[in-house]
Amino acid sequence: MLVRKYVTLVALSIALHQPATALFTFLFVGKAACVDASCLAWAAEENSSAPGTPVGQQEIQTAPTNSSLLPQPGESGSATQQELQTAPTSSPPPPKPEESSQETTFVDVLHGKMSEKLLTTAAWMDSFFADENYVKEVNRSYVRFRYDMFKEEGFPATLKPAVDLRLSLPELERRTHLVFAAEPTSPVTGPNAPVKTAAERFGTTAEAHLTTALQYFFRTAPRENAQIMTGLQLSKFQHVLFISPRYRALFPYAVWQLRFTQELLWRTDTAWQTDSRFELERQLKDLFFRSTLDGVWASRTMGYFYSLSFLLREPFGPKHAVDYEWINNYQTLPVNELTEIDFRIRYRHNFWREWLFFEVAPQVRFPRDHNFDRIPGILFRLEMFFGRTAG
Repeated sequence: MLVRKYVTLVALSIALHQPATALFTFLFVGKAACVDASCLAWAAEENSSAPGTPVGQQEIQTAPTNSSLLPQPGESGSATQQELQTAPTSSPPPPKPEESSQETTFVDVLHGKMSEKLLTTAAWMDSFFADENYVKEVNRSYVRFRYDMFKEEGFPATLKPAVDLRLSLPELERRTHLVFAAEPTSPVTGPNAPVKTAAERFGTTAEAHLTTALQYFFRTAPRENAQIMTGLQLSKFQHVLFISPRYRALFPYAVWQLRFTQELLWRTDTAWQTDSRFELERQLKDLFFRSTLDGVWASRTMGYFYSLSFLLREPFGPKHAVDYEWINNYQTLPVNELTEIDFRIRYRHNFWREWLFFEVAPQVRFPRDHNFDRIPGILFRLEMFFGRTAG
């Protein structure tokens, strides 16, 4: 169409004996037509492969992972830093079917786009490890299957399957989710359990035999996230009603960033429970460091439980990464004391398909009730995550 207009203008100019107009038309209008015709294909190709900008850049992937469940991070040279340093809510679109292959996964695209300093940010690392910081703020539909096998010295091996399904309701602008979760209940404390912080020992909102709930996001942004979940759980053949509001705020500074999270849980069987968490984190060249102070209070449990943990994450590429974790657990009553020291190394590998993950996590616990004697253990996990790159 542009070429036809161009030829018509040149012909008309010559017919009217206006060579200057004809020359102008040739040099500029013709050039524009050429640019439009030659660049359309290039632009389309670039747009189809570009990861895209997270909402609000808006969030630290669901990578889980790698992606797109959600992560999500100053204002200073750091629109990028701010986008990737917060918890996630959206993620880049996947490559078109004809362009994807087993070697070129979403993780590869993300790694190529964020290669320099951004590879080890909170957003990428939390999404890759499917960290709760990331998963709880995923504002999109997904389904996650996990199968764990844990063995600790002196105890038999335990198997634990789990499934977590979240369906976004488009009619409500993706602010509302239907949540379905099935997971065997874990003991609050005790032996033969993987290394856990204070909050993890008390379980999460969706951790029960069966959970059906409605989750609503009031706000999802790089520096702030507010949501509420309410529903019904079937635990030990009993119906349990619960409601759980959650708020997270991020305070980025020159080098460090501080993340505060407050979660409140009310259940008909255990009454009130609160989880307060402060996280101080930063990037150390090719590594990512996070220190977490986590405290839990439950109305029907004696004392206050808190933990101080240190986490160092190291990526070996877009499909391999390792966690090095040191956890110190405390309890205020009957005596304010250190109850357990834990060390864990967690290796996570994305293999064969972009939605398939394997983990191996050797650990060593030093519990007070065993006179701080060493108790080694190891966790094997197979995880399938669908929906990370869904729009």
